[in-house]
Amino acid sequence: NLHPLSVVGRSDEVEVLDQHRGMFQRWRATTTPAAWVFLVAALGLGLFSHDPCYDGFHVHGLRMAATPRKKTVRLNNPNVFTISRRDVFRSGMSAAACTLSLTTCINSNVAANAADIDNPKQMYNQRFPTLFDPLIGSSTRRTIKRRLGPGIWSLEQNLQLGPLQTPLRCVVIELEDGGLWVQSPLAPTPEFFELVESCGSGEVKHVVAPSYALEHKVFVKDALERWAGAQLWTSPGQFSFPIRSVTSEFVFGKGIDGVLSTSDQIDTDNIPWTSEIEYQTLAAGTFSIGGTDTTFYETAFFHGKSKSLIVTDAVAKIGTSVPELNDPDLLLLVSKRSTSDPQPEDTPEARLVGWEKTALLVSYFFPEHEEPDPKKIGVVTWTEGWHDNFRFLSDRLIVPPVVRTLLYAQNPGRIKEWVEKVSKRWEFEQIIPAHFDAPIKATPGDFKRAFAFLDDGTIDAFPENDLSRGLKPIADLALGNNKLLKAR
Repeated sequence: NLHPLSVVGRSDEVEVLDQHRGMFQRWRATTTPAAWVFLVAALGLGLFSHDPCYDGFHVHGLRMAATPRKKTVRLNNPNVFTISRRDVFRSGMSAAACTLSLTTCINSNVAANAADIDNPKQMYNQRFPTLFDPLIGSSTRRTIKRRLGPGIWSLEQNLQLGPLQTPLRCVVIELEDGGLWVQSPLAPTPEFFELVESCGSGEVKHVVAPSYALEHKVFVKDALERWAGAQLWTSPGQFSFPIRSVTSEFVFGKGIDGVLSTSDQIDTDNIPWTSEIEYQTLAAGTFSIGGTDTTFYETAFFHGKSKSLIVTDAVAKIGTSVPELNDPDLLLLVSKRSTSDPQPEDTPEARLVGWEKTALLVSYFFPEHEEPDPKKIGVVTWTEGWHDNFRFLSDRLIVPPVVRTLLYAQNPGRIKEWVEKVSKRWEFEQIIPAHFDAPIKATPGDFKRAFAFLDDGTIDAFPENDLSRGLKPIADLALGNNKLLKAR
């Protein structure tokens, strides 16, 4: 377990020495939502880099000096961790940036994903470092299983960034030969493994990594250790960072048996399950990650028996009720009107407010009505109008704001071509995404309409003020820096 950080920053005059969990919880409540989501997006798109095109927005290394009860990270030391906020943050973003250092480390003993910390079947060890809770090391997650149709199930856990929890999903399909097909394995708890194996009488024969995204593949190695005889199938473009020359044996625990390059109609690899599960791969966008051009891929699948379209991040539906696995204490933290307010009473209404604000923060990073207090660093107040923005975002099939603004803005023609193929090939009746609600009752026509913005950006546009302070500047940086790299 990682202890709360002690943070010392010279130019920002930020000095924090935390030795008490209660104080850390208050920091987590006030600063984590925007700062954590921004950091994940920035690192995921390679904004932290040694490349000179990023004009001073660098990570030169991260050094921690540990003591028995605290860890210290020094910011603005040219040999350690330097961020030129002047060039990166505009308007309200600077206020959130100065609190970023307060939320770099999460104590995994705080709010363990609505799991029972005394239940050994919900415990696991995260061997690779991530920006999601618990970063690295031991933690707990509860898993729930849902039957979504004939021969198809979802397994769900929580994905957590600071106090923000959203559903993360694995899909399991029982094949005609009795074997199990497992897409995007979740945290390797005994409970998760047992629930997967309860989906059929046969053994797991296939494990699938359908995306470049870390949260959908970080536990593949653990899954293949449990199911050593299973074959591994991945979308193209799998990469490691910051070290590129890492073998698949190290990352996944074995060699890749086949790459889902384009489509089951085109690829010549002998993939034994394509008579039951067809696929179509999207090359979304190409970005510079650590100075190397990297294309982000996602593979969509169609399970004919259940008439299900299975996607990772392409579309989602944000529900209007609190997900089953969300921790009530964290929902109450996020629900507060001001982060300086005391913890509210635990009521269904307060939990729902916490969920709605969680959805806005995860979707937009710095949503319109989350206003920094200019007189109190780290204090944020929600102003009137935020609920209307949530209602616009929720309860409908959408391309999530992050995906639409970052990944799909670079080459809309290529996205549209993929959407046309998916819509014309498969007569699905439900969509199963990796995040938020599932299954979503939807037809090919509904799916295609969710991408109408590819022809006209004003169609179904997200509120400009929700995008302008966080997501849009990050997208401008990512897409602009990518153009500069190509021009060089």
